[in-house]
Amino acid sequence: MELNIYLVGALADARKLKDLNPNLSPVKPSAQFNQFQFFIDILNIDDIPTEYQKLFINRFVAGYENNIKNAEWETLSESQSYFKDNLFEEFAKDKLFIFKPYIDENNYGDKNIKISKNTLKIIKRPKNISSTAIGSLITIPIFNDYNQFSFEKRLLESSAIGNYDYLDKITSSCLVSGDYLYGDFNDFEKLNDGWHVTAENQIKKIPLDFEAYKDSMIIEAHAIYVDFEFFDDVILHEGLAKHGQVVTLDNKIKLKEVQENLVEETAELYSENDFLESLFNYLKYKNLIFEKKHVVNFHTALKTRRLVILSGASGTGKSQLVYNYAQSLGLVNKDANQFKMIPVKPNWKDDSDLIGFLDTINNIYRPSESGLVDTLIEAKNNRDKLYIVCFDEMNLAKVEHYFSQFLSVLELEGVERKISLYSKKLVGRVLNGEQYPHELPIASNVLFVGTINIDETTQTLSDKVLDRSNLIEFNIPKDHINNWITMLNENQIEQVTKENKNDKKIVDVYHFDNWSNYKKEIKLLKEEIEILSKINNLLIKIDISKGIGFRILDHINSYMSNLPLISDLKREEAFDLQIAQKIVPKIRGTIEELETIIESKESILEIFEEQRFVITIAAIKRKMKELKLYGYTY
Repeated sequence: MELNIYLVGALADARKLKDLNPNLSPVKPSAQFNQFQFFIDILNIDDIPTEYQKLFINRFVAGYENNIKNAEWETLSESQSYFKDNLFEEFAKDKLFIFKPYIDENNYGDKNIKISKNTLKIIKRPKNISSTAIGSLITIPIFNDYNQFSFEKRLLESSAIGNYDYLDKITSSCLVSGDYLYGDFNDFEKLNDGWHVTAENQIKKIPLDFEAYKDSMIIEAHAIYVDFEFFDDVILHEGLAKHGQVVTLDNKIKLKEVQENLVEETAELYSENDFLESLFNYLKYKNLIFEKKHVVNFHTALKTRRLVILSGASGTGKSQLVYNYAQSLGLVNKDANQFKMIPVKPNWKDDSDLIGFLDTINNIYRPSESGLVDTLIEAKNNRDKLYIVCFDEMNLAKVEHYFSQFLSVLELEGVERKISLYSKKLVGRVLNGEQYPHELPIASNVLFVGTINIDETTQTLSDKVLDRSNLIEFNIPKDHINNWITMLNENQIEQVTKENKNDKKIVDVYHFDNWSNYKKEIKLLKEEIEILSKINNLLIKIDISKGIGFRILDHINSYMSNLPLISDLKREEAFDLQIAQKIVPKIRGTIEELETIIESKESILEIFEEQRFVITIAAIKRKMKELKLYGYTY
């Protein structure tokens, strides 16, 4: 049985052979007439398939004179009919052997490893590959199935890059395609449709002059073989690390200098403050009455890239705020469709209702009619564009059921943010697998929002959902009727002009990222940390699991880091909102469970100053009222 792999070997060392069998030597006459046998030690031992590794331990590959098809050897040996074994041993000292192995099994079940017929190639050993390099050669596979740009796009998207058949596993962190060496990859995986790599949003490539390194590597049509030390020192550290060109999905990188100047000019013209002012004017033009600080609260929560949920009675304008916010970003117009409103249905039971399922009878992936998967694929292919997905009436069904994958994924970063559409074992068998891959990345250019009503038709939100979201409570603004009448009576000409101007401005990912703060540093003030510590000490008296966990701390810190520098929302008000949005919703249960922190002398209200924590105190008092009326609060 021939193995479809290429091995590289050198003539076996006499002492190693003697240790295995005293009667063996590197080259010896064979029982076959006028033939000699020789033994090869393998240099790229890691390329041997796992199932055959044990067979190669302490074994040498056997070759025979009739395996040799080499012009130099034929010229050297044509005048010598006998004792060719000594001549071949001298000939092979500075040579390497490249071949496919053949597993030969006799009638007794014993297996021997031989050189497969018509596969042996003998080359001169590159002088910088050590004669003691047994087992240490690294194999860098060569892929040439696609053109350069298509190949790089497939690498970055973890799509199939080709059916490379000569390796059962790729142990190198690099590969070669065309004139470039690519790396440094975390992992390679062979699926039904070919090889896939794991790349973190960008890869590096270098146009390595392979010919210049012919004394340090073996260059074949299917692979390049290099010594481990050369691979580590020269290719990785000197090559890719210092001189590697960064490759991303954004082809604009080829216009880097021009693009940066254009972006900087645009950024000066349209800052975050300009956007917020435009948003307020746009809402006013639409006759929508929202307190400015609540709009800034919503905007800031979105900048943290976590799920934002707007809660409140029907008719308070939750969906309208989301839609018009997207309008102000320029995501909803004739040239762009980067806003997706998904009405949640009460019968949704699991994530297949939201994203779709694999039709195993017809081997076709059938996306849900929600259209979410297609929107996420579009966002993946347009990472410079911003997208908003809104789940309207999110709690008509159990959020933790149909939204289960997303709840976990949205807490992750980088390449870990991906959902599974179907098993990767089925890759290559799904007929529309190119359109719907088995895994779908959730890029940071997608913002998720949900709206919920609290009434008898809806489901309550679990702690799992609350922990992973910013729950913003919407109430009817003060004196809204008089404000509404005043607004309708005002002249709208100026607002029409601003609306038309706003429609032409599309906020892209660059601008939104420029408004956001991703630095992993503590932005909470000392007094804010002290208040959180007091709240935590009180909450754990109810239940140790009710305390303020690391996730909530991280969310609050991220929110405070993303407050606009100039806005109608002051820092004290923002911190008040965060306690009301991230901590108070988790205070729920029966009057017996909560009396420790609600009714006792150490009431949670004692922590908050009445003038500084107006929203938090009001939210807690509503819960106290529910406890008195119903005996429980949710």
